[in-house]
Amino acid sequence: MIRLKHVRFLAVVFCFVAITGCAVKPDNVTPAGSVCVEQPLFIDNGTYKIPAILVKPTQATGKPFPVVVMLHGTASQKNEVGGLYQRLAVALAEAGIGSVRIDFAGTGDSPVDYRFYNLTSAQRDVVSTLDYLTTLQDIDAQRIGLIGFSQGGLIAQLVATKDARIKSLVAWSSVSGNGTGVFQSFFDDYYAEAKANGFAVVKFPWRPEPLNFGLQWFEEVKANSSLQDLKNYHGKLLAIAGTADTLVPYESSINIINHAGTTNAELHLIKGADHMFNVLGSANANGLAEDQSTAETVLSITTYWIDKNL
Repeated sequence: MIRLKHVRFLAVVFCFVAITGCAVKPDNVTPAGSVCVEQPLFIDNGTYKIPAILVKPTQATGKPFPVVVMLHGTASQKNEVGGLYQRLAVALAEAGIGSVRIDFAGTGDSPVDYRFYNLTSAQRDVVSTLDYLTTLQDIDAQRIGLIGFSQGGLIAQLVATKDARIKSLVAWSSVSGNGTGVFQSFFDDYYAEAKANGFAVVKFPWRPEPLNFGLQWFEEVKANSSLQDLKNYHGKLLAIAGTADTLVPYESSINIINHAGTTNAELHLIKGADHMFNVLGSANANGLAEDQSTAETVLSITTYWIDKNL
């Protein structure tokens, strides 16, 4: 049974986020007209370095600004598909909100193989990032949020239920559930290989190189209890999903809302949106779709909600 207080079924609306761009910070000079500054980082988690991009708004308020940590999905990277996280970072900066987006182990600019990636390592990456952020004087450590896309949403849930620093949680097309759940077909195809070899070689149509899924990832997903543990999350919560998502059906986002311990939860179901919010020409395409209205709607909803709830 759905017990939601705030459920919105949305047709695609033309609600565009103004994107003016960030400056890359090689020194202490910020070009005129930039709404934000991007600072490339490598954050040490004790085992390897986490590639990250910290985005700070340039508008001066004299007060520390809130910050959102962005967690990408499977076989993606810190900017996310169609540059969605990069675009969101600029939109948030325009609202005076900072952000940091990271590469999990084995993706993007990560210096290690994907065999290092599992639910434990991913959570450690996020906590290491949070630890770093709380050392920065211009960031408000009492206003930190998480956003997770797909499997990144699962990692966000795992962290948010344990780390009191997280005040707001956003889940895009997010995985939810205990045990294998939506990963069952993935287990059917690759678990035996991982048990035999210690990892499974998995190819994705949008990546030139395969990823090596370690056996630990499979075992931790099997033992995962994130859905039942969501009762421990009492912060603010937003979930967005598409009704045409065939990879992670939108019912997964309903489960997140229904199991969370918070009373401040909001769900947006976007009619006709696929797993990636129609940002690509097709699910296997590398180029952007000509029509970005669905993706821009997601960016607008997310930016507005974070601005009001962080």
